[in-house]
Amino acid sequence: MSNISSQILKKRKQHVAMVLFSILSILLFFNLCGWKFYLEARNLLDEELGNRLISIAVTTAFQISPTLITAIKEKTIDDAQSFNFREYLTTINENNELESIFIIDKDHNLILDAGSEHLEGEKYQCMDVDDTTKILDVFLGKPSCSKLYRKGKQMFKTGFAPLKEPCGEVIAILGVDASPKFLNALSQIKNILILFGIISLVFGVISVLILLAVIKGFISDLFHAEKFASLGRLSAGIAHEIRNPLQIIGSTAELLKKRYLSQDNYDELFDYIPDEVKNMNKTIANILSQTKDTLLELELNNLKALLDQIINRMSPDMERANVKITKHIEPEIGEFYFDKQQMEMVFQNLIRNAIEAMPDGGVIAIKAYPYRNGNQFVAIEVGDTGHGIHKRDQKRLFEPFFTTKEHGYGLGMSIVFGIIQKHGGKIMVKSKQKQGTTFTMILPWKQVSES
Repeated sequence: MSNISSQILKKRKQHVAMVLFSILSILLFFNLCGWKFYLEARNLLDEELGNRLISIAVTTAFQISPTLITAIKEKTIDDAQSFNFREYLTTINENNELESIFIIDKDHNLILDAGSEHLEGEKYQCMDVDDTTKILDVFLGKPSCSKLYRKGKQMFKTGFAPLKEPCGEVIAILGVDASPKFLNALSQIKNILILFGIISLVFGVISVLILLAVIKGFISDLFHAEKFASLGRLSAGIAHEIRNPLQIIGSTAELLKKRYLSQDNYDELFDYIPDEVKNMNKTIANILSQTKDTLLELELNNLKALLDQIINRMSPDMERANVKITKHIEPEIGEFYFDKQQMEMVFQNLIRNAIEAMPDGGVIAIKAYPYRNGNQFVAIEVGDTGHGIHKRDQKRLFEPFFTTKEHGYGLGMSIVFGIIQKHGGKIMVKSKQKQGTTFTMILPWKQVSES
């Protein structure tokens, strides 16, 4: 690959890398911002909820008589007093939209629960080690609250306040459970962020794969163009080296004819040499015309007229091969701009290949129609019912010097590829063995407005 091509490829890779970096940076930025917002909101709401629960627990504990707690623990409280106390706690529970209010003793046994969330007499299960430490702090007289914890599908938080005797000794702990709706909303936000992170990761991977495919396609096109240009330079060099000896051979033959052949003694063998020299020069000129990177001569041409001209010219070859041809050009596709001479070379190559692919006869179908119902591109199909092209060969079909024929140079399809590419279009192949091959060309097409 030349230095210029290497520089172009390097710049293209840098551009792709910049695009990829931008996409991944944007995705990462939004993910980090989302998680930052979530953590800040969670911490703020957690703190506010903890302060509120501690305030409720402390206020409620202040209203409870230590004598009543002792009576509950010793089970000496009468039914009416127990009922009124539970009603009082239930009212506080409902007014503050709590889940439950409960009391535990120094041994962490539940002695009362106004919300029926806990079984009285069972051990109170702390959420984690930190909560156990906080409960110990409450027994030392310091109100506290638990961390957020999950019970089933709901998020909870618990506030604790000490229940003290007049002397200041803590005899029990009052706990209040809460599960506000915003906690579930936080959980949903977290799930959404996780889902967005997964989607971002998938999108990032897809973007990487797409951009890598773009680079691969660009490298392939650049390699093909470089190889085709090298082919042109090689052909020009070989033609120059061959033409000089041919010219000498032709001139020498003419001199020998004049020197040794009299008018009365004509020998047609002397005409073979100049005739073959002319044929060789014609062959060289044909190869050069196909490999030379000539500029396009875009003119307003009629596709149907061009195809009719080519088909009429090649009809004897098709008759000998027992090949029929069908042609369907959509009415709206009239004249548009293309290089008539080069497109003629394209259709001749495709039709000739189709004939050779059907040694026992068959059908060639040519179609032209607006591509994807638009007015910017025209699709032209050339299909046959021949033996098809093996899948492994389809990828190399447009490479110079690649051929599956016994007698062939492998230049025809690479020339077709180069001409279509110069027109700003692309060519695709679809083939199945023993079923046929279809080449589809997509060319820029602009409808000519009627005057």
